[in-house]
Amino acid sequence: MKKLFFTIVLLITGITSLSAQEIKDVILSMPDDIILGLEAAQKELLISDPSDTTEITIDKGTYADIKRLAISPDFISLQTSESGTTQIKLLPLINDSKIICVVKTVCTKDSVCDSRMQFYTTKWLPINQSELFPGKDKNWFIKEGTDHNSQDFINAYTALDMNPMKIDLSPTDNNLTITYNIKSYLSEEDYKKLEPYLTEKPKILTWDKSSYK
Repeated sequence: MKKLFFTIVLLITGITSLSAQEIKDVILSMPDDIILGLEAAQKELLISDPSDTTEITIDKGTYADIKRLAISPDFISLQTSESGTTQIKLLPLINDSKIICVVKTVCTKDSVCDSRMQFYTTKWLPINQSELFPGKDKNWFIKEGTDHNSQDFINAYTALDMNPMKIDLSPTDNNLTITYNIKSYLSEEDYKKLEPYLTEKPKILTWDKSSYK
């Protein structure tokens, strides 16, 4: 029943979200709180000539410069500060309309990166993400078959009091990749204890036109 209700909500959302079907429309209508200090002419420059892979940099004066890192018809990646990036992706729904996914990532000088995700209609109205994206779980990165009751594992696992995860949206499909940035966060000793239990590959989630799984 919960899934049926959410599907109906997505259908209603889609009916009211038919105005922007390409990334250029999304950027031009983007509110100021997504990227601060971006003027209309600068938005136009960011979406200019998507076939040109050359990085575009915008001087924002008192704000940090904006650099376009990648663009496709439904995706854009922007360097918004020395430590921050913003990725914006249009995702298709089951009724052929779309919603917007925004991922903002901040990285420390020690390369500990953490991402925050938010969904919107194409009119930039926020959508509750609880049914669209699973809650971050550090157990995603623990190897299958690990004995969670062993004392060695318990001792190593207690060091995981934070979950720094970097999310990367794809410019070519609707998948996303989640990388666990725990090595740079932990001390060398704590990481050495935990390393045997960690998976080596990032986690990949797929979009099924209603949620990431």
